[in-house]
Amino acid sequence: MDRLKQIEAFVSVATRGSLSAAARVEGVTPAIVGRRIDALESRLGIKLLLRTTRKLTITFEGQAFLEDCQRLLSDLPNAEATVT
Repeated sequence: MDRLKQIEAFVSVATRGSLSAAARVEGVTPAIVGRRIDALESRLGIKLLLRTTRKLTITFEGQAFLEDCQRLLSDLPNAEATVT
């Protein structure tokens, strides 16, 4: 699975507060977003989000990772602009 898609899904879920909201923005189902988050957490070996049927909470580690991911995603267009 694409690492960038996983990171984008994580940032979207964390900032919007739900899988459904993130899925609507991306034009996919909540299950796809959930699988991307699961794959990211599995690859990293850490829980980033605590999910129940009614509530989504970002973990301490998830908050730290979110800040780094947001910085990375905002730097990406600048990096592309540099070479084009």
